[in-house]
Amino acid sequence: MRQRDSGPSLQGRSPDQQRVTSRAAFLRRAGILTATLGAGGAAAGLLGESRSAASIGHDVEILNYVLRLESLQAAFYSQAAREGALSGVLHQLARVIARQERDHVTFLRRRLGDLAPPERTYDFGEATADDRIFADTARRLEEAAVAAYIGEGPNLGRSLMVPFAQMCSVEARHAAWIADVLHMDPAPRPADQAKSPAEILAFIRETGFETTSS
Repeated sequence: MRQRDSGPSLQGRSPDQQRVTSRAAFLRRAGILTATLGAGGAAAGLLGESRSAASIGHDVEILNYVLRLESLQAAFYSQAAREGALSGVLHQLARVIARQERDHVTFLRRRLGDLAPPERTYDFGEATADDRIFADTARRLEEAAVAAYIGEGPNLGRSLMVPFAQMCSVEARHAAWIADVLHMDPAPRPADQAKSPAEILAFIRETGFETTSS
């Protein structure tokens, strides 16, 4: 019994003919796929909106998390600069970094708008008046900030990735400056490690600087 013809065969054709036939088959399949996607366009649009809303919500969560650390830094350096108890380069460092950390806080609060939390209060004890305690605390704060930005930067929406990277690079400069003041290697690693929000929030709590309840 003769088998039913299943369509044109590539056997017996030249390589050029085979390529033309294969391309035609591919284009036919592509046309079917395009039609299918077109028919599902409305559903895809709804799914896109859902993802966008979820992404925005996640951005707010990340911004609030980073704001908590940036606010702590801004208050720490501002108090140290205001008290004027630090010597030489440390007082200069406090003044410069305080201004930049306040700019970070301002940016984050503007992006969050009404979704930003109330400002917290702090008690830094001797950390803003004693040279050694201040420098060691500043180093730990800056290292934490770099790790926090690296950890959450990739999870942000595209519009926030650039400003996040810009602030992260400044935090890294702060960390290098403080390390140099402490006669430590300002660039001890070829790449800095990320830390999770849980790790950073645990670090913030361990400092004991926040007097406002979480």
